[in-house]
Amino acid sequence: MQNLRRNRVRSALTALAFALPMAIFVVAISFVVTLIEVGKASQRELRLAVHQKTTIVNPLPEGMRRKMEGLDPDRKRLRAVCGMRWFGGRVPNTQNTLTSLAADGDTFPIVYSDADMQESEIAAWNKDRQAAVIGIGTAENYGWKPGSRVTLESTVPPYLSLEFHVVKVMPRPERANFFYFRRDYLTEALKTSGIDDARCNVFWVKCNSVDGLRTLQGEIDALFANSPDETKSEDENAFGANFTQAAGNIPGLMQAMAIVVVVIIAMVAGNTMMMSFRERTRELGVFKAIGFQSGRIFTIVLSESLMLAVLGAIFGVVPAALLMWKFPLRGLNFGPISSVNVSWPAVIGSFAIAIMVGLVAGVWPAYQALRLRTVDALRRVA
Repeated sequence: MQNLRRNRVRSALTALAFALPMAIFVVAISFVVTLIEVGKASQRELRLAVHQKTTIVNPLPEGMRRKMEGLDPDRKRLRAVCGMRWFGGRVPNTQNTLTSLAADGDTFPIVYSDADMQESEIAAWNKDRQAAVIGIGTAENYGWKPGSRVTLESTVPPYLSLEFHVVKVMPRPERANFFYFRRDYLTEALKTSGIDDARCNVFWVKCNSVDGLRTLQGEIDALFANSPDETKSEDENAFGANFTQAAGNIPGLMQAMAIVVVVIIAMVAGNTMMMSFRERTRELGVFKAIGFQSGRIFTIVLSESLMLAVLGAIFGVVPAALLMWKFPLRGLNFGPISSVNVSWPAVIGSFAIAIMVGLVAGVWPAYQALRLRTVDALRRVA
């Protein structure tokens, strides 16, 4: 520790060079962990997304719902089917497009049981054709709450402007950015505009078990094979991954960023420790001359590298973690993610990485000190 105080500016800059990448590391890994948790939540819901085989943009006839339900009339594998149509609404006078979807009113509360709708909320949904169920992220961004009246303008033809009554705010983070409303309301609005179109972009099939999900996935695609409306069935996790990857391999980029962070701090720490070793060659030689054992010299140099790494991690990780814990990153609109909270495993992992980097960066200078001969050290600097 005393040696770190010798050149305070260099020690401070090195700690800062540790701190900034480690703070980035915590944020990046927290984002990846959030994506993983959303994926796990989707898997637990046992939902299949059935859409047109070529592209989801091509709609499917709403009558396909009855055919899918007919695959399991006893409901041993299939609980319910909910047709959905993309609305692409945005708040008037803004450019922010919401993930707004028109859903079958009778089966939405069943298929999306993770919306956590209470009986009174389901009753309001069934009674009011203009009812809307929104995610917590959307509610926070626009200050909406149950009872709010909101208007959305469609971003797809025929560019409708519809008014909704919010009956439920979904608390779960994996549904944070969604806006659901009844499809019969959209169908009536389309008819008013002279368009008789009740087709769906996707059918969501709620299954009773993993085995049921796997068997229905193949049976549904086989049912519509070689027809004008061939389908592709995917579990919800795979379906969501298609949209995430459309924006780029964000999880992969975040992981690559984390690797770059580790490499940067390793290079910084290694360079600093080598400079420190060269400056202290004579001092280390004197230590050996007065009786310090080589093993102790090795430990001194290695411990300095380790302390520098840990201090840098503390200065970077602790403030970043506390800020994200107290003020989570909100207002995001990346798929279902509206906010990112600190991942405590990422915090613990960052300190583990800092310790590892400190040890790796200090091993070579410490080994050089271990092999240092007293006469050579004194002659080299004298």
